[in-house]
Amino acid sequence: MAITIEMPRLSDSMHEGIVLRWIKKIGDFVEVGDHLADIETEKAHVELQACEDGTLTEILVPEGATAAVGTPIALLQSEFGAASCDCPPSSPAVKFSPLAAKLAAEAGMDPAGLHGTGPHGRIMAADVRAAVRRTEGPARKVQTPLAPKDTRHATRVDNFYLYTLGANMSYLAAISTPIAVQCEKLIGGRYSLFDYVVRAAVKACLSEPEWLAGDASAELLMVLDKGEKYVLIENAGAKTIYNIAMERFAAPKSGAPAPGTVAPNILLCDSGVNVEAQRSVIRDMPHSIISIGGTTPKTGIEAGRPVSKLILPVTLYVNANILPECKASKIAAEFKTLLENPVLLLL
Repeated sequence: MAITIEMPRLSDSMHEGIVLRWIKKIGDFVEVGDHLADIETEKAHVELQACEDGTLTEILVPEGATAAVGTPIALLQSEFGAASCDCPPSSPAVKFSPLAAKLAAEAGMDPAGLHGTGPHGRIMAADVRAAVRRTEGPARKVQTPLAPKDTRHATRVDNFYLYTLGANMSYLAAISTPIAVQCEKLIGGRYSLFDYVVRAAVKACLSEPEWLAGDASAELLMVLDKGEKYVLIENAGAKTIYNIAMERFAAPKSGAPAPGTVAPNILLCDSGVNVEAQRSVIRDMPHSIISIGGTTPKTGIEAGRPVSKLILPVTLYVNANILPECKASKIAAEFKTLLENPVLLLL
């Protein structure tokens, strides 16, 4: 199966990028997380990492060329369409896919005891994983669901891990009207989408105990109305959506704080706010930076049926000096889960 590698969007203002150098060459087998190429934008040089296992079969954008965001720049062939590997862990008569050979070697499995379900009896990665589950007993039957694909691996930008997420907000849209009616009765105003995003951001960051890195509590700076309104939420971990909404209502529109006068853990920017410009306001580098865009309707297919979605583009930066990538990815996965299950944010 062919996998398309596209020019990634590395910031809200990025429209195109330059392929400086291809690290992997045609015919190379790559694994998730491998360094594929170096990409240059107007603001940074970043490493493009593989998000799938497979063989690099075609380079569509050569070194030095420019490509728009979302343009295919290379093709991978997944293990299900890759040429068979005749170099298994212990028996040359058994054919493995490249990933299956790697997994079998790591597990120390005898290839003679494996049954292949691939073409011409080739042993695939799924066959090796199934054999591992059988040997480890019934406890292996309960497995943790995979994290969303767009949260598994980050792009490194300066001192941050960058995740570009697309959260389906259709579930929030479905419950927002009755909640909004009650809000108007209680507080004279409605919760906004941004209030839910604030709550999700705080809960997601605090789900990783090391994220606070010694700070007493989480503090969040909201930047709204294209940079004309600033709201600092102190002790944000203890604030409900109601508290967040009330503080947002009470805050006056004002200019940016004097440079270096605030030091929040989280900087959260609404659509239309320039993130780079806001970082100059903050005294210390925040632990997380989040920027949201405008929602876009989209139709997807689930269980063979068309489903209406409302996609919210979210850019999440996690400070690489605070957490390793594996823990930053857990925060990204939790953030997307909370946005797509808004009832959890009301707890």
